[in-house]
Amino acid sequence: MSETETSGGAKIFRGLLFAVVIVGAIVLLAVFWRQVLNSGKSLGEVITDGFPSQSGQRVAVVVFLILAVLLGIGFSHAGHYTAYGLAVGLGPLLWFLFWEGFPPLGLKTSWAESAGLPHLDPWTVILWAIVADVVITLVFVPLEFREKYLRRKHALDAD
Repeated sequence: MSETETSGGAKIFRGLLFAVVIVGAIVLLAVFWRQVLNSGKSLGEVITDGFPSQSGQRVAVVVFLILAVLLGIGFSHAGHYTAYGLAVGLGPLLWFLFWEGFPPLGLKTSWAESAGLPHLDPWTVILWAIVADVVITLVFVPLEFREKYLRRKHALDAD
């Protein structure tokens, strides 16, 4: 047996553990249904309230979210979660650099100011960095699971 293979008992235990987690999540969702619904509604309101009012800022947010999707897709081709960590770190850091510059190194004017965009408040910059990380996650993780499934299927077909 190679080092990467797991024993049958470990696979059964992992399956049972996943089953317990899924049933637990279903039970928690059933018990706290109203709270989950209200939280989702509140989160949606925070995101829509945080959408900038100035058209140039809106374009910047939309372009940033498109770039987040592309980061998720691009780094998913690297095939490991280190690339995911790089993507979720790189996206928000570049977003902060775009809006805030980097004063400790003398980069006081931001790229947004250079582009003629009015400054976004820090809360809005943080909000859209978090939304972008969620977008990257929602793109990257399913693609990673798909790649893992295809590799496993291909390995089983070769046997």
